[in-house]
Amino acid sequence: MTRQIAKPIIILGSGRSGTTLLGEIFSRHPDVAYWVEPRPIWMYGHAYRSHHELSATDLTPAIARHIDRRFARFLTRHGRSRFAEKTPSNCLRLPFIAAIYPDCRVINIIRDGREVVASTLRMQAGPPRLDRVLARVVETALWEWPAYVPLFFQTAWRTKVLKQRSTFWGVKPAGWKQWTGLPPHLLAAHQWKRVVEISIRDGRALPAENYLEVRFARLIAEPVDTVRQMAAFAGLPDAPAMLDYAARHVDTSHATTSVHDLNDQQVREIEEAMNPLLTELGFPERWGDDPNTTCKTGVMPP
Repeated sequence: MTRQIAKPIIILGSGRSGTTLLGEIFSRHPDVAYWVEPRPIWMYGHAYRSHHELSATDLTPAIARHIDRRFARFLTRHGRSRFAEKTPSNCLRLPFIAAIYPDCRVINIIRDGREVVASTLRMQAGPPRLDRVLARVVETALWEWPAYVPLFFQTAWRTKVLKQRSTFWGVKPAGWKQWTGLPPHLLAAHQWKRVVEISIRDGRALPAENYLEVRFARLIAEPVDTVRQMAAFAGLPDAPAMLDYAARHVDTSHATTSVHDLNDQQVREIEEAMNPLLTELGFPERWGDDPNTTCKTGVMPP
């Protein structure tokens, strides 16, 4: 079938890795219509699946038409020429996405997993965002509501009534239930490792013109240059509004996110769970080995 969307910009990254910031930056480009986490649309036809992984074999012509039609409608409504979105669970379905859009432009932002765990635990302490819940209701096909409503009420009951941390948040790789008995910091550590492993494996299997890895630390340290490089990769002309937003809103203090909410033992347990991936990606093997506690490298080739 002929796709209505050309060269969609797909922003990837595990939860709490900077995908929201990156999406906000791209949303300032005058050519871009940006959609925040249209996960129910990507999962159309698979809403009752227990995990978020999808492969090319999970795609049918009807599902492809539905996804493309919804995104094309969004693009037309906003009067723009390029479509962009960010959905962290897309880390688990790049072959599925590439089967729909062989010309996609995928930007995978990677953050030190220890920072991700600390940020995840702080975020989990609060209730779910009502605006995101309502948005997902609108985005979900009516006959798929039963797949999401029980999960919402379960999470709301735990966080609002029982005042407890939600048991699992975010992206669900296949086999995620085996981690649910772990302490929260180890559950989040295993989640980060698996999600990043899958995203870089599948991303690096794409043609070079389709995939780019970016370090969160590089975005924070050199926002304008990094954004300009990402825009060029996506095929977007320079836009002053986009670069200006990056220059004004990227907070350099994020480059050295503290893990003070975790004790030394928890940090060591996290590192044991995440390695050797941490070191393979160039992050310090032990927290504090690098004076800046961030990765020294920036944009990586596929």
